[in-house]
Amino acid sequence: MLAVSVAVTAVSFALGFPFFFLFLVIPLIPFFGKPPAARRCPVCGWETTGGERFCPYDGTPLAPEGGYGEVQER
Repeated sequence: MLAVSVAVTAVSFALGFPFFFLFLVIPLIPFFGKPPAARRCPVCGWETTGGERFCPYDGTPLAPEGGYGEVQER
C-alpha cells in the first residue's frame, strides 16, 4: 500500500501536479481493492463479511459464500 502511495506521488510530481492534490487521492486507495468474501451460516443463514469464523447465534462454523463443496460462479 505504501509503495502504491509513493508511486502515485512520484508520477504526479513528475507530471507537474501540485503536491497537495495527492492528499485527496491517498485516502481513496483502500476502495480500489476487492471486497471481502461473504460468509454464511449453513444453519440459520446469517451473513457477514467480517472476520467471524462462527455464527454468533448458534455457534456453527461459517461457510464461505456458496457453501462447502459447491462451485462458486465468478
